Amino acid sequence: MIPVKYLTVNLLILFFINILFAGNTGKIAGQVMDKSSGDPLIGVNVVVKGTHLGAATDEDGFYFILQIPPGTYDIEFNYIGYHNLNVKQLRVKVDLTQTLNVELESDAVEGPTIEVIADQLIVQKDVTSTRRTASRSDIEETPGFQSTNDIFLLQGGSFVDHGAQAISLGEGIQLQVRDESLKDIHVRGGRGGEILYMVDGVPVTHPIYGGRDVLNLNVVDVQEMELLTGAFNAEYGQAQSGVVNITTRSGGERYQGGIEYKTAIVDLISDNHDFRYTSFYVGGPEPITRKLLPSIGLRFPGKLNFFLSGNATLSDTPYNNGRQRDDLSIVGIQFAKLQDNMGNLNAKINWTLSNRLSLILSYHGSSNSWSPYDWLWTNQSDNMAEYSRKNQNLNFSVKHTLSNSTFYNLNFGYLKVDYEGSLNGLQPSDFWTFYKDGNKYDYETYIKNFSGAPDSLKTIAKVPQTDVYGFIDDQSYSSIWRDDLTNSLSFTGDITSQIHPDHLTKAGIDIRYNDLQYVDIQDGGYVLSKYGEHVFRNDPEFPKPIGPFPEFGLNRWVFQSFPTIGGMYLQDKFEKEALIINAGVRFDWLLLGPSVMEDDFKQQWEAATGLEANWKAYKYKISPRFGISFPISEHTVLFFSYGHFNQLPEMQYYYRDPYTGSFTGNPFLDYEQTILYEFGFTHQLSRDWAIDIKSYAKDISQQVQTTELRASLGLPVYLYDNKGYARARGLEFELIKRYSNFFSGKINYTVQWANGYSSSAFDDYIRSINDFPNPIRERPLDWDIRNQIIFQMAISAPENRAPKLFGLSLGDNWSFSVLSRFASGQPYTPFTLDPAVAQVTENTVSAPFTTITDLKMIKTFRILGTRLGIFAELFNIFNHKNVQIRYGFNNYTGKPFVYGDVDPQLTTVGLSRLVSWYNMQTRLDPRQFASFRQIRLGMKIDF
Repeated sequence: MIPVKYLTVNLLILFFINILFAGNTGKIAGQVMDKSSGDPLIGVNVVVKGTHLGAATDEDGFYFILQIPPGTYDIEFNYIGYHNLNVKQLRVKVDLTQTLNVELESDAVEGPTIEVIADQLIVQKDVTSTRRTASRSDIEETPGFQSTNDIFLLQGGSFVDHGAQAISLGEGIQLQVRDESLKDIHVRGGRGGEILYMVDGVPVTHPIYGGRDVLNLNVVDVQEMELLTGAFNAEYGQAQSGVVNITTRSGGERYQGGIEYKTAIVDLISDNHDFRYTSFYVGGPEPITRKLLPSIGLRFPGKLNFFLSGNATLSDTPYNNGRQRDDLSIVGIQFAKLQDNMGNLNAKINWTLSNRLSLILSYHGSSNSWSPYDWLWTNQSDNMAEYSRKNQNLNFSVKHTLSNSTFYNLNFGYLKVDYEGSLNGLQPSDFWTFYKDGNKYDYETYIKNFSGAPDSLKTIAKVPQTDVYGFIDDQSYSSIWRDDLTNSLSFTGDITSQIHPDHLTKAGIDIRYNDLQYVDIQDGGYVLSKYGEHVFRNDPEFPKPIGPFPEFGLNRWVFQSFPTIGGMYLQDKFEKEALIINAGVRFDWLLLGPSVMEDDFKQQWEAATGLEANWKAYKYKISPRFGISFPISEHTVLFFSYGHFNQLPEMQYYYRDPYTGSFTGNPFLDYEQTILYEFGFTHQLSRDWAIDIKSYAKDISQQVQTTELRASLGLPVYLYDNKGYARARGLEFELIKRYSNFFSGKINYTVQWANGYSSSAFDDYIRSINDFPNPIRERPLDWDIRNQIIFQMAISAPENRAPKLFGLSLGDNWSFSVLSRFASGQPYTPFTLDPAVAQVTENTVSAPFTTITDLKMIKTFRILGTRLGIFAELFNIFNHKNVQIRYGFNNYTGKPFVYGDVDPQLTTVGLSRLVSWYNMQTRLDPRQFASFRQIRLGMKIDF
């Protein structure tokens, strides 16, 4: 339960706040002149067609229009005595200014309304940091782009680690670190979990595990996405490596909808796994208030529009564990449950009360259930745990325009994340049998009726043991029990004002109150806790841990905590023709909440660590940000940016309880910090070609590590601390071809160096259990991918425009796109039996390079007012064997294990010993290679 006094305080804070956080709109600005005289025109009406947005020019002919959602618009200019001018297809992007200068012609010269196509310059002059934008059309064209995290496939310097979120303790035992479905995404040399995810201006990162995506929206719900990887503005907090800014779709003034289905082709020139994907969307005017009520004489104020979308993905993944599964029920319909099952449902209602006031209510829900693959458990997959995560996100927004130059947004949000993991839904107590006076009892009966040690104690589950071949035998069960539940209340708000023609100023605040309930009993099925050893086996007295089933689990952590996280910022954008400056400052803070301030916790923490528990109840950091852009000409721009980026460590690192030793939370933990410098140069070579060059340097400090302690309890305690550090340096080169003559494309080359003390918070622990010394200097990090090349190309023929080849028409309404990625191999430590040598050579050798090429082909037909699209997606078309060094990798040969490899541990002077057949079996993990060629066919109908 949430303590009443803390909830009251936070609700009062929320009530008295009246300003906000990040934006999801853009700006159009420019000057209107008389075509013949060159004089500025005063009072010209400028209208964004299809919206209620517009402006009038001032005495110098200047105008600006704020709050424009991302998209492509037609802009109308009209003025008495002049011909109207329509500028078509102007692209507006989030947080950026699209400059549109025009000349109007006097109506003394006869002629109709003038229409022109907006000249979309590749050079965006007000960009002061690296950003990549993916529009809806870009998303639909890109092969494999199915969820919001797929945007990282397009970004140089990014690496997605598909390894399990666990630490291997040997003998098939793994210590789970976090939710198995959350992957580490590394951007520009940063650790995983350093990314801020925003949906419609609201943060949606994981409440416990930090900068990781919770919602992972399907692209059917996305209007536009933006990835910021440079020195982003002060409005974005709690991120060190990047920001993913997502704008979701809204219903328009006409009804639209669509459905899509795609599936894998099995046994057709590919090694496909079972895959099924279905999605739908529908949107438009809300029919009850817009049609039904007016038909019976009732008028509803304003107008409502709605958008509804959903999707489901079922897959056995490339590594099917063959586990027996129950059926899956969706709205009463039974489906065969596969290894990975995911569904999303999204809804949004826009209520426009007037041209100045609108309300938005949105909902994003998702459900994911899966069972992981483990090669050592391949014959006992039915004895492995299964997992599920359900998310509920509800937001209510108020958008109020005070004048043509000032507006504010308010947003109230709720986020619930429910994560569970267990063997067939069993709890730790289900694995134990108690015997007293010749009678057998289950856990609940014994605890209620007896005290002290039973006559005997047995468990159904067994400690995992390997057979002669190295695989888990048939007497063992994976008896992890996870039961995490988080509830977060948030408030975000901003106020934006064009206080001067050259200054766009923004101020905001965000607050999130969290109720974190964390239950992690990893070996309760077969191991007693230290307290349980005392209760059931008469061992020396030991403090009773908190949470359910205190007698079970040597590796167990239970806490309920109520941290409040907040921030505020002030930012100004100064815009001149030849100079743009983004400058701001951010203030972030944390209230730890009551759980770690209680005397019982402090006393136990001091007993476990031997340190004094005199931490403060709050923490704060100040982060300055600065970016400057120099548009040398209309086609060339230079920029420089600098910033401090502070982010809280994962909340579990603060609150893991100290009652059983092992990893212990540390309320002393400070913010992790990155200082980033970035230079950029963009030049438009011709009308359709441009080159973009970026260089960056990151100094990273205060990273979370672990220190081993032994105090009065006599248990080894690994305490989280802020002693880690890292550095990253990189250059990015990109050649851009925008769409013309039926094709567009990009080729990006990134060279990067990522060095540091360690590659995770648990590296010191791993070194200690392997008797390796701690490092004394930097070394390459696990994601130090030195070279990356990303190639994108799209050839498409729009409706009623057909390209020709050798004089033959190729038809219209089709597209063909390619996405190809090449990367140097991950670094690894070459084999040695000498710990001192291993420390010096850690991560000094690179694994084989990886490369993958994907294709997507679409053909669209017009049938009875609908658009029918048939498409094919081909992944890894060249079937390249991409090595994954986390699985079945021989760090002696630098290649995946194969029969005939020498076993260096058994090799002596003058005599080599091969790896035996049964030992080799455990090392031939199928995951040593990433996915092979896959083919999917699909159909999409839009109306």
